Amino acid sequence: MDETIEQTYLPLGKQLAANGFWMSDKPLIQQALANDLGSLVMELPASNAIPFLKAFWQIHCQEWHGLDRIRLDKYYLLLRRVIYFSFQFLARENWDAVYLDAYNDMLLEGPLHPTDRTKPDAIRYHIIDIYYEELEKVLDDARLQSENDDLDVPMEEINRPMTVVAKEGLTKILRNKAKEAIKEHELEMAAMAEGDEENDDEE
Repeated sequence: MDETIEQTYLPLGKQLAANGFWMSDKPLIQQALANDLGSLVMELPASNAIPFLKAFWQIHCQEWHGLDRIRLDKYYLLLRRVIYFSFQFLARENWDAVYLDAYNDMLLEGPLHPTDRTKPDAIRYHIIDIYYEELEKVLDDARLQSENDDLDVPMEEINRPMTVVAKEGLTKILRNKAKEAIKEHELEMAAMAEGDEENDDEE
């Protein structure tokens, strides 16, 4: 990963977070800003996407404990939009192994680090809670655009951040939370596959 690019994005990310999102109070403005900031990754050259995301997560992990409680909900929304557009970026790049591997490494070295106590648990837990929700939104978008519902998606590699946290998480609570997220997603996928089979039989 190009550290020069990453260092370039750090000041930009801090300014956007502080001057734009921090000051927004009206829900509709917050939603629009969260969407705009989250979608920035789609506007960058592909080679710059992961350094940009690394800078984003670095900033928010560093600044999280300084946030007022009344502002937490809008920042959780921002984190959700960033996860969503990160998956959109990876899908746009056809789940390229180089980008996906770099993205997973970035998460595990950053906000999802399984053992680093300096990373806020609130961010870890929130990512775990929304990870598969946002992934499925992106996959649903892809299914709508494709005639084939059976998408070629490297789920084992997409699961890697969750499986690492489930095995190596510093606390039992963290490990169990990741395990439950994985299990719930697997059950949902099995139910979806069963529903597709029933529809095929009816046809």
